[in-house]
Amino acid sequence: MVAGLNAIVWERDPSTWRFRFVNARAEEVLGYPVRQWLDDPGLWQRILHPDDADEVLSTVRATIVDGDDVSLTYRVRAADGRWVWLQHLAHVARDETGTASAMHSVLVDVSDSKRRELAAALLAAAGRVLTGPGSVEERLTSVTGLLVPDLCDWAAVWLRGDDERYRPVAVAPAGLADRVRALGSMRVPDEFAVELRAGRAFAVPEVTEQLFRAATTDEAQFAALTEIGGVSGLAAPLTIGGAVVGLLTCTAQAPDRYDDADIALAADLGQRLATMVAAERLAAQRRQLHEITVALSAAGTAAEAAAALTTGLRDVLGASVVAVCGLGEDGLLHTVDVVGAPPGRWDRYTTMPLTSSVPLPDAVLTRRPVWLPDRAAVVARYPAVEESLSEQTQGVAALPLLVGDRPVGALALTFRTPRPFDADERALLLTVADQVAVAFERAALADVRREMAETLQRSLLPGDIPAVDRLAVTARYLPAMQGTSAGGDWYDVLPLTGGAVAVAVGDVVGDGAPAAAVMGQLRSALAGLLLADFSPAQALEVLDRFAAHVPGARLSTVSCSRLEPDTGRLTYSHAGHPPPLLTGTDGTGPNGYLDGGLGPALGLHAGSRPEATTKLSPGATLVLYTDGLVERRGATLDDGLERLTASVTARRSAPLPALLDGVLDDLVDVDGATDDVALVAVRLLPAPLRLDLPAEPARLAAVRRAARGWASGAGLHPDAVEDLLLALGEATGNAVEHAYRDADGPGRVIVELRLDGAGDVVVSVTDTGSWRPPPADPGFRGRGLQIISALARDVDLSPGPSGTALRFVFTPAAPPPAAPRRRAAVDAVSVAQRADGQPATLDVTDAQGRRCLALIGALDLAGTTAIRELVLAELADPRPITVDLTRLGYLTSVGAGLLLEIAECARSHGDLDILLPATGPARRMLDLTGLTSALQPEADGLPN
Repeated sequence: MVAGLNAIVWERDPSTWRFRFVNARAEEVLGYPVRQWLDDPGLWQRILHPDDADEVLSTVRATIVDGDDVSLTYRVRAADGRWVWLQHLAHVARDETGTASAMHSVLVDVSDSKRRELAAALLAAAGRVLTGPGSVEERLTSVTGLLVPDLCDWAAVWLRGDDERYRPVAVAPAGLADRVRALGSMRVPDEFAVELRAGRAFAVPEVTEQLFRAATTDEAQFAALTEIGGVSGLAAPLTIGGAVVGLLTCTAQAPDRYDDADIALAADLGQRLATMVAAERLAAQRRQLHEITVALSAAGTAAEAAAALTTGLRDVLGASVVAVCGLGEDGLLHTVDVVGAPPGRWDRYTTMPLTSSVPLPDAVLTRRPVWLPDRAAVVARYPAVEESLSEQTQGVAALPLLVGDRPVGALALTFRTPRPFDADERALLLTVADQVAVAFERAALADVRREMAETLQRSLLPGDIPAVDRLAVTARYLPAMQGTSAGGDWYDVLPLTGGAVAVAVGDVVGDGAPAAAVMGQLRSALAGLLLADFSPAQALEVLDRFAAHVPGARLSTVSCSRLEPDTGRLTYSHAGHPPPLLTGTDGTGPNGYLDGGLGPALGLHAGSRPEATTKLSPGATLVLYTDGLVERRGATLDDGLERLTASVTARRSAPLPALLDGVLDDLVDVDGATDDVALVAVRLLPAPLRLDLPAEPARLAAVRRAARGWASGAGLHPDAVEDLLLALGEATGNAVEHAYRDADGPGRVIVELRLDGAGDVVVSVTDTGSWRPPPADPGFRGRGLQIISALARDVDLSPGPSGTALRFVFTPAAPPPAAPRRRAAVDAVSVAQRADGQPATLDVTDAQGRRCLALIGALDLAGTTAIRELVLAELADPRPITVDLTRLGYLTSVGAGLLLEIAECARSHGDLDILLPATGPARRMLDLTGLTSALQPEADGLPN
C-alpha cells in the first residue's frame, strides 16, 4: 500500500531523528537514494531552505515533546540543486507513558501549485515595486531581489545600447552587484538573437564556455563572467513598441533548472518591466521636450535655438547625430549646429544646394518629412549619400522647418540602429520641427533688432581711440547678455589743447532706445564742454543744468577726468559714479580708488561741484568703469570693488588690452554680464629715453643703468627688464666694438627707447661707423643679432654710408611660472647682484688645496677686456681649480666668448669645476646661448 502512494513516506526515531523507514518515492522526488536517508540522520536538516529551517525544526521539536499531529509546508534542496516545495503531514506515536516512540510522516510534492501561488505573489509584489517611488534603477533592483533565491541564484536587468550590447543596470543579490556591473556591456550570442527579436522569453538548459565567450569581448571579461558563473539560465526581452530595449536574466547553479512555467513567468515579468521602463522614458522624454521648448522660447539667436535643439533632441531620442540647418537668402542650406558627427564627417554638408539627391535638401524642396528606417532604405532612395554615411548609421529622418508653407531650414537625425519611426515618434518630431521653425523665425527677427541696436550703440560710442603722446589708452564695451536693446553705458576719450586728454564714463538709468538716446545727448554735451576747455567740475556743473531739460537724464552718473601727460597731473570729478581705480607700477605713489571730487548724480544738484587732483607716476594705470562691472547679485558693492582691485593689481604690468580682458574674465560671469559694462584704462607712459654718448666700452654700464631705471619706471616686470637689458646690451656692445674699429678715436652711439600704446618697447641704437661682415663660424662671439632676435621681434639692421641703425621691438612677457631648478655637479649659488656700473673683476683665492677664480661683476665688453688674459693665465695652472661664476651680475655675448674658452679649458684640465649662477641675467644669457650645458655637461637634465 505504501509503495503505491504518490508521496514520500518515512518513519523516524523521535529521540535520535534517525530514519527507520523511507520509501522509494523520496529518491524519485528529491534524488537522494533510500540508503543515504537511512545512513545519514542529518540529511533532512541540511537540505532545508535557510529561510524555512528554523521554523520547521522548532515546530517538529515542539510536536515531539507534547504534540500529536503537525502540518508544515517548506522548501528543500533536491540533489540536482532545485528547490522543491513539500507538504509535510506528521503524526507522533506515544507509548503508555506518553513518551514519543515514533514519528510517521507523509510528504507530498506541491511545487507546481506553490510555484503558481508564488508566481502570482511575485508578479503582484513586482507590480507594487514598479509603480512605487524611486528611480528606474532602484525599482529594477528591487524586482531582481524578489527573484532570488526562489527563481534563481542571481538575477539582472540589462538595457540595450546603440551598439547592440547590453549593460547591467540592476543586479541581485547585492553582494554580487558590483562584480556584475563591472562586466560592462555584453553581447547576446547569435543563437538567441532570433528569440529576442521575436520578443520571446527562453531557457538555457546548460550554460557552456562557448556561450560565455560569445557574450564577452575579451579574455578579461570572459574570466570575470566565468568566475561569477552559472549552470543554467532564463532570459526574457524587455520590448517596447516591437523594439527590444532590455533583457531580464535569471541564472541558477543547477542544470536544466527552468521549464515552461518559468519561461512564462519570466516573459510576464519582462513585459511588466518593459512597461515601467517605457512609462519612465516617456515621462523623461516629456520633461526633456518641455526643457527644449523652454530653451527654444528663450533663444535669442538662431544659433542658440539650434544648439538648444540638437543637444536636447539627441538626449531625448538617443540619436547619434542631430543637425539643424537654416535656409539662407542665397537659396542654400547652411548648417547652424550639429552634434555627434565625427570630425570631418559633416564637412561636405556645411552648405547644401536644394537637391532631391540628399535627404535634408529634399525635405525642404518637397516640404515633406523623409523617414528612412534603416540603411538599406537610405541607400535605395539616396544612393549619392552612401559614400558619406558612417558605418554605424541606420535610421535617418529629415524634416523641413516650415513657417506656414515657407521653409526656413531643416532638421536631420541619424540613428545607429534601425528606427521604425512609429506614429508617436513621427508626431513628436513634427511637433518639435514646428517649434524650431517658429523659434528660427523669432530669432531671425531678434537678430535684426539686435543688429539695429548694436548699430545704434556703435554710433553713440567713440570709434577708434585717439592716439595721445605718452599715453596708452584701451577701452572695452560689453553689452548685457539679456535683451537686444541698446544700453545707456558710455565712455569717451578726447584729446585737448596743450596735449592733455579728457576721459569720461557714464551710465544712464534704464535701457533700450530711450536710454541710448539720453546717453547720446549727455555724451555729446559733455564732450563739447570738455573740448571748450572746461575743467571736469565745471563741465559737470553745466551738464547738471543740461540734464534738467533732457527727459530720462535724471539720476545718470558720470566720472570725468583730465590728465596732463607731461606733468602727470590728474584732475577729476564724479557725479554719483563709482570712483576710478589708480594703481602704480610697484605699489608706490598714489594707489587705490580716487574718492575725492565725488558729488551726487545728475539732476540732484545745483551749484558748484567738487574737484580733486593727484599726480600719476610714469607707468601708473587709471581704470574707469561703470557699475555693471562691480555689481553682482548676492554681493555688496564693496565686494565688487575689492575684486576689481585684486584683478587690476595682479595685472598692473600687463599691456592694457590684456589687463582689461583679464579684468572682464575675473569679474564677469561666464554666462555674460547682467548689465552693460563700459571699461577704460589709461596708462601714463614714461618720456622716451634718448642717450647720446661716446662709443666706449666703459660707457655701456651707464647705458644699462639708465635703461634699467627707465624700464622700471615704465612698469616692466623685473624679468622683462633683464631681458630688455640683454637685448639692448648686445645692440650697444656691437656698436661700440664693431662700428669704429678703424677710426682714430671713439665715435658716438645714440640709444633711444620709447613705450608704445600697446605696451611694447621700441628700441633704436644708431652709430656713425661701419660694421665688419660676420664670420662664417662666429662661435659664441658675433651672435648678438641672434640673441636680440630670440628676445625681440621686428629686428632690423640698416647699414648705410653715414652709419648703422639697429631697431627692434621688445614685447614684455608675463613672468613665467616657477620651474624646477637644475642641480649641477656642484651646488649652484644664488646670484650676488652687483651694480650695472661695475665691470668684471677677477678675485683669486686658495682654499683646501684648490685655486678659486671668482668672476665678479658685469662681463660685458669692458669687463671681458679687463680680465680675459688674467683668467686664461690662471687656467694654465695644473693645480685643481674652481671657477666661480655665481657673482656675475651681467653677461653679454662678448663675455660668453670668454666663458666658452673656460669651458674648452675644462675639457683638457685635470681638475676644473665650474659654479653657475642659479638665477639672474647671467644665468638667463647662459641658458639662452646654450652655454649652461657647455660649462657643465654632466649636469644637463639634472634637477636643481
